[in-house]
Parts: sequence; structure tokens; C-alpha cells
Amino acid sequence: MDTCKRVNPGTWKIIGIGIIVIILLIALVLIFVNLPPKISPGSEPLIITSGTQEPSLLTLIADEKGYFQKHGLNVTIHAYPAGTYAVKELLAGNADLANAAEFVGVANSFQSPDLRIITTTAKINNLFFIIRSDRGIVKPSDLKGKIIAVPKGSVAEFFLGRYLTLNGMNTSQITVLRLAPAEVIKSVVTGDADAAIIWEPYAYQIEQQLGRNSTRWEAQSGQFYYWVTYARSDTIRDKPEMIRKYLSALDEAETFLSAHQPEAKEILKQRLNVTDESVDSILKDYRFVLSLDQALIVEMEDEARWMAEQNMTGGNPRPSYLDMVSQDAMREVKPSAVTIIR
Repeated sequence: MDTCKRVNPGTWKIIGIGIIVIILLIALVLIFVNLPPKISPGSEPLIITSGTQEPSLLTLIADEKGYFQKHGLNVTIHAYPAGTYAVKELLAGNADLANAAEFVGVANSFQSPDLRIITTTAKINNLFFIIRSDRGIVKPSDLKGKIIAVPKGSVAEFFLGRYLTLNGMNTSQITVLRLAPAEVIKSVVTGDADAAIIWEPYAYQIEQQLGRNSTRWEAQSGQFYYWVTYARSDTIRDKPEMIRKYLSALDEAETFLSAHQPEAKEILKQRLNVTDESVDSILKDYRFVLSLDQALIVEMEDEARWMAEQNMTGGNPRPSYLDMVSQDAMREVKPSAVTIIR
């Protein structure tokens, strides 16, 4: 005789409904856990302009992971092909903060005394010479008499001059084409220029179009340049809490990048619509770290001296770059990362 009790069909129905409810609850929990914090009605608006977005990875992570919203900021990011355009928008009053290389700040410091640096977010080694192989350039001295394209008003100008000096030459021995990044690419591809000095991803784009007719040289000789965040002095004076919130969000983004690099790579890949190969190259050439180093001041002073030698200062005296760096907010948010001597 069968001793197993027959289960009532109604009981199975109840069990099935219970299982479905549990699955739905688990799904809802997973969805809400992964959603970024909602922007509250009281969030403070913050407009950030940025040069090429690769160096602004900490900003992109903070935006993607909801760290800005968490700290009460409603952020809008406007990207430009070079940092000089981003800082121009900042100085025109069209943005609260701008991300660009430190050289852009030096170039503007002679005419814009209200420009300030609140942090650096990356140390970068991504400038390269891309040379047409059909122009007979196989060693540095072969650059004499050649046409070199460079993004106008960018840190690439400084490193071009520095590279020539280190190799016993100067800019009077070459022809310099100062162009927008897109025009730099075009000039080399069409043959109007013999070579270019430019950053990624533009260097890679030139190589892709030239194919085997291209040679790549290192341009920085091991010297980093910095990706910094700029603000106007009135913003620092009137919105100190906004500055602290911004830096706190970036501090969380740096921690996230350190602990979750695969996910950070995916964020960069999706936000910039680039390949895995490009992302690996970017992370190889950058050190993403929130800091204010004494070396930043030294490099800016070096760039200012070079600009004066090139008659690029408009005859204005060199400002104090120690005064240009606003340290207070960083000393509150991440004091261990500030090594500038006052």
C-alpha cells in the first residue's frame, strides 16, 4: 500500500506563486542595488567642460557610478577635442569647472589672473611623434627642415620644443603647423606635414590612416604632464562646498578604479565608444590619482620660462604658480595627497 500522502493541487499552486514572488523580489532588489542614486530636487547644478575625455576617467567614473549625485551634485559634462577649448569656456563663464592639461593654465595665466587649479586627476605620458615613413626621418636630427604639425595652444607645443632642445635643435630649424587636432591628423595624412606630435587617441588615428607609412616615437622622455581641474577664483570663493563635493566624488572614483579596474575599463569603453585595445593603451599611459604635487609647480614654472623664451606671454610678467593652486579644498578632502610646500 502507498504510504505517501497525495499533495493537494491547491497547495502546489500556492507554492508556485510563492516561488514566483520570491524571484520577483530578488530581481527588484538587484535592480535597485545597481541603480545610481536619484538626483534629488535640491541637487546643486555643476557644469564641467573637458578636453579629450580619456584623461578625465575619474570624472567619468564619478558620473557613471552616481558619486556626484550621492554628494548632492547634478553634473553636466561637455567634451571638447582639446583642453584649451574647455578652459576658454570656463573663463567665458559657461562652466563651473574645466579639465585640461596644466600647460593650458600656464598659457592662460599671463592674461587670466583669476584662473585657479583645485586638483590634478592624472599624470600622463601619452604624447607621441607620428612620422611619415616616406619623408626620410629615421633619427631626431632628421627633423631639421621638416614640417611638424601640433595642436595649437596645447601641451604638445611645449614637449615639441623640449624634445628639440634635448636633441640639440630649436623650433627655428623646423616649420611648425599649429592646428586643431582634427586638422593635425589631416595634415599628416595628406602629406602637408611630415610628422605630428599629438596625444592619444589622435596618434592612433593617424597611424590607422597611414598604415605602414608611419613610425611612432616617444615624445616626453619620461616626463609626465598633469591633467588638472580648473576653476575661477570667484567660484572657489562663492561655492566652496560645491568644490568639496566634487573632490569627494572624485576621491570615491579613484578608490573604485583601484578596486574594480575591469568595470572601470568597461565604463571608459562605453563612454568613449572605443575598443578594448584602446582602453588598455589609455590605462598604460595614465596614472589616475587625485593629488597636488610639488612637481606640478616645478613643471608649470618650467613651461612658463619656455613660453617667455618663445615670446608667447604677450610681454606680461610670470605669475606665481604657487598662488594659482588653490589647496584648501584638497587639504580638507584628501590631505595626504597634498605635497605642495606653501
